[in-house]
Amino acid sequence: MADSSSDEPSNLARAMWVFLGYMLVGPFFSGLAVALAVIVAPVIGMGAWLPDPLPPVGVAAVAAFVWAAIPSALAAIIVIPRVVRTGRFGWVEAAIGGVVGFAAVAVSSGVPGRELLPGLAFLAGLVSIAVQRAMEAGGIIRAQP
Repeated sequence: MADSSSDEPSNLARAMWVFLGYMLVGPFFSGLAVALAVIVAPVIGMGAWLPDPLPPVGVAAVAAFVWAAIPSALAAIIVIPRVVRTGRFGWVEAAIGGVVGFAAVAVSSGVPGRELLPGLAFLAGLVSIAVQRAMEAGGIIRAQP
């Protein structure tokens, strides 16, 4: 708990902001990653990995943003105990939270294109690491020693 003479927030307050950050920043980064994939993959010869016909970039990005809300919430729930204890969490915990959150929702919702799940789970881990780095840079969580 933070003392009254410090401007430091309590770990419980940090945990609340981590959850809110994951709920907003996680889906934003997910939508951004999907938009970049839809734009860049055909240019670099990886268009075969994308669905045919290719959806419009905006539609794909918004769909990813909406779909990523639940996996982001699960990732936040995974890292919050560490935040409550220490006021921080590292990139490893972030990656684990992102992959597990994505995998839980993808498997339970019956996502088509199962051959893409390993790559998408990896991408979810990278998005979660980006969220962790953004929260650390913004002072929401303490920096790693």
